[in-house]
Amino acid sequence: MNIKINKNKVIFQLLLLSFLLTSNVTQAHEVPKTSINAGLTIIQDNAFKSLSGANLSVDKNDFAAIFSLTQPISPSIAFEAGALTGFESSANITNSTSGTLHGKPYSSDGSLTLKAKTEMSYFAGMKFSTSNHESINAYVKTGLHFWEIDFSVSGANSLTYNGTPYSSNTFLKVDGSDPYLGLGLTYDTSNNSFIDLEYLTMASTNAIQGAEFDIDVYSLKWSLHF
Repeated sequence: MNIKINKNKVIFQLLLLSFLLTSNVTQAHEVPKTSINAGLTIIQDNAFKSLSGANLSVDKNDFAAIFSLTQPISPSIAFEAGALTGFESSANITNSTSGTLHGKPYSSDGSLTLKAKTEMSYFAGMKFSTSNHESINAYVKTGLHFWEIDFSVSGANSLTYNGTPYSSNTFLKVDGSDPYLGLGLTYDTSNNSFIDLEYLTMASTNAIQGAEFDIDVYSLKWSLHF
């Protein structure tokens, strides 16, 4: 019997376990309370940045929701883990064309639509903040993001990608884990809640099957201490 282990999910589960263990250790210290965070994001997805030509239009913007749990381990350092709901970008090809996508040749025999759908993804990392005694605080954060992307084609015509024809189905599926970097500002709305403006950038350090995970995330979140 073959058992397939998703390495990225295992790594994420280990990081989440360390987060839970850390939360028990830090309860004895005078640090900020644990917070739950939820918000709306605008995603700029550069999945089709390698495409170009007169017969092409790319829509790289989409909305997604973000959820996370933050556990401080000192007045200015916290562990964070969370999830980003799925989103997608698309490329509309209006005529027969050819070129290179993810380092591999492609061609179309007419108009069609390419989509890059990112499934729900997960992240875990560290957050470094300024003084927690002020109503407005700045922070930077970094960690690992675990992702999976499904590239598909739809339309009346077919796509030939790396020598193989595809019609209304998936032509490439990749997953991986890569670092992210973010910065933001928080504003306390009460003793137990605050709003959070954040920018995140996530980009692959190495291409997987020629595809790179490359997004920018702008979010507005609401957070509650408990």
